[in-house]
Amino acid sequence: MGKMSEVLRRSGRDLNLADRSGSGPAPGARVGGSAQPAHKITMPMPAPGGLDPRLAEEHRLFSYFAPGSPEAKRIDILRSQLLFPFHGEPPRTIMITSAAPQEGRSLLTTNLAISFARGLQQFVMIMDCHLTDPAIHQLLQVPRHPGLTDFLERGASVPSIIHRTPVEKLTVIPAGNPSQRPAEILSTDKMAGLVAELRARYRDRFILLDTPPIQAFDDPQVLARLVEAIIFVVLTGETDRELVLRGLRALPEEKIIGIVLNDAENAVVDATAVGGGSEMEV
Repeated sequence: MGKMSEVLRRSGRDLNLADRSGSGPAPGARVGGSAQPAHKITMPMPAPGGLDPRLAEEHRLFSYFAPGSPEAKRIDILRSQLLFPFHGEPPRTIMITSAAPQEGRSLLTTNLAISFARGLQQFVMIMDCHLTDPAIHQLLQVPRHPGLTDFLERGASVPSIIHRTPVEKLTVIPAGNPSQRPAEILSTDKMAGLVAELRARYRDRFILLDTPPIQAFDDPQVLARLVEAIIFVVLTGETDRELVLRGLRALPEEKIIGIVLNDAENAVVDATAVGGGSEMEV
């Protein structure tokens, strides 16, 4: 953790989680990926008419309901820095986790995915890996199953677990039917093969893995080995600093590309780069 702590100190952001000002630098990013044409398959169709604001927390899904808002623009900056890193190719498999529950991880994942989908050339897929308390299917209004557990435990096919959403160019693999052994099935070769297959099959899109909080589950540590990059979400003013640092230490430091600071009222208030120590003022 020495290098990460040095970066945080240099950037003047030593995880002062009591700051709710909403101002500060936007996220930085690095590490690799590629972009080539996709192979198409048939997937279930979404309900027509777009997201229902009564079900989709319209005041929190800024990227969909208020794309011109300051909150949505900050998420767009995160997307842009993922797309155009200073060094190397953009990562296409990105895990989003947090230290503790209720830190806005699934909201950030959904907002970021919508931001990607609004781009002219980007396609995006969310894989809901929080098998015990999933939220993505509710936010994007797709069925919970068939989903990831149905593929890993029940033999469902890959095309059957990929659901279209009301957001064009955004698809979802929901959590699926409840499982009694989430960490065990996520650590199988079948799970690793699924991520590798999706990355190879869909060379034109980004794959975001929404995972449980790292202090409550061991799933994120299992999944960290399957992805190219990790974004770590922290709830400003609520999460203990030592809890955050323990969570960061449990993950491969070279894959952590950013810490995003949330607060209770907004989806994203600001973020700071960890991987390369670079920042951008907004």
